Amino acid sequence: MKSGIDSNKIERMASSPLEPNSRKSMEDYMSGNQSSFDIGSAYLRNIESGKAADSYPGDSGPESIGVVTGLEGSDREQLEGLLAAARALRPKLRAEQAETEKRGTYSPEMHQAFLDAGFFRVLLPKMFGGLELGVEAFYKVITEVARGCTSSAWCLCFAAGRTLTLASYWPEKAQKEIFGEHGYLVSPLCSNPQPDVVITREERDGVRGLRISGTWKYCSGSPYSTHFMPNFTLPSDGDGEPDSYVAVLPRSSYTVLEDWGSIIGMRGSGSHGIHVEDAFVPEWHVVDTSWMASISGDTLGSRLHGNPVYGGPFIGFAEGESAAIVAGLGLAAVDEYERVISTSRAPWSDGDARRSEHPVWKEKFGTAMALVDSAVAMSARGGQLYEEFARRSVTGSEPFSAERALRLNNMYFMAENQVWEAVEMMLRSSGSRNSAQGSRLLRYFRDLLASRTVSDQFELFAVSAAEIHLGVSAESDL
Repeated sequence: MKSGIDSNKIERMASSPLEPNSRKSMEDYMSGNQSSFDIGSAYLRNIESGKAADSYPGDSGPESIGVVTGLEGSDREQLEGLLAAARALRPKLRAEQAETEKRGTYSPEMHQAFLDAGFFRVLLPKMFGGLELGVEAFYKVITEVARGCTSSAWCLCFAAGRTLTLASYWPEKAQKEIFGEHGYLVSPLCSNPQPDVVITREERDGVRGLRISGTWKYCSGSPYSTHFMPNFTLPSDGDGEPDSYVAVLPRSSYTVLEDWGSIIGMRGSGSHGIHVEDAFVPEWHVVDTSWMASISGDTLGSRLHGNPVYGGPFIGFAEGESAAIVAGLGLAAVDEYERVISTSRAPWSDGDARRSEHPVWKEKFGTAMALVDSAVAMSARGGQLYEEFARRSVTGSEPFSAERALRLNNMYFMAENQVWEAVEMMLRSSGSRNSAQGSRLLRYFRDLLASRTVSDQFELFAVSAAEIHLGVSAESDL
């Protein structure tokens, strides 16, 4: 039976408040067994009973243009079921936004709902019981979750997205051991090592590997993680620059720190620090990062799974995760803005006319929809292009070059910029009460601002893309 959504559990989760005394700890959750279900069958049964995905619109707001395209047969049914599950959870996600911020991550019950829905199996290879639906499908699911709660989607996305990373670049032995432990992967990949990081090569009981100690900051998706993927450098064997690596550590090898939640937004994104103390990692759980910027030909993962989706570079995928989240945030903000303008009086107008009846706010609402719809479309199109570029590389037609990866990456930034323009305009024109503490629009604005303060800044990538395309090095005298 395919893994996926337990529709009864999702409906109960969406309609019932959480009892405070029923909350399981993260440790309790980690030791539990997870259920499985056939997503496509669940969705079809809902249709037959008159309860299709659009029966769960959440709060008022325009329909998303991010409909399912391209997939056929059971794959299409699976994705429709995943999106239905995300929409079913939307009211609960929105109701718990403030508590999620306070906690620093979504609840154990919500994590269980995500697991029951199959969100962590969208990118998982079928070899390990996954759905193997691809990048576009993953982005669509994340966008729907983000329409309910941006912080929750951030925590989910950057832990579930590393499934593609592991399945693409690690050897079969490592994949069987890591995916096989739980039947899925929940793992942040973090490139923020702190000064206390110490890594040495050594051999234990005849097994070569690395001994790792130290702290990594901003590990999004860490609270419910089954594994951790730290990025680090080691001296090269020759006289060159240090080599970059990523290792995979089991949960028993690290501690999630209570150090998250004080920045302006994304306070519920689970971006805690992680500390590793004297962990030994066998060499087959460690890979170099030659796959980061470009790939020519097949990969370990594309050969193992017979699917080119596991044959693309990391840079062509990673910012797409952020764009999918931000697109969902934009949809949520448009939903809230519709409520605001439909229930508040238009200033400087005669009578009791609502903002939604005034041409100024009609124009702003229409503009916001256009900007956000464009971001949703760009996110989905990016997923399609990633899969096509990977297919061409794996089949030997043409490499998935650094320029292509960077241009995809930069397109995702433009989608995020469009949402920023829309949300800023909506907050500015919604009245002062909607910039008060606790306002949803303000929360969306704060989350969006936080997403724009990460170290990955568009301007750096724009320069790199231009240099590669023009053949002009950074050192050239222009």
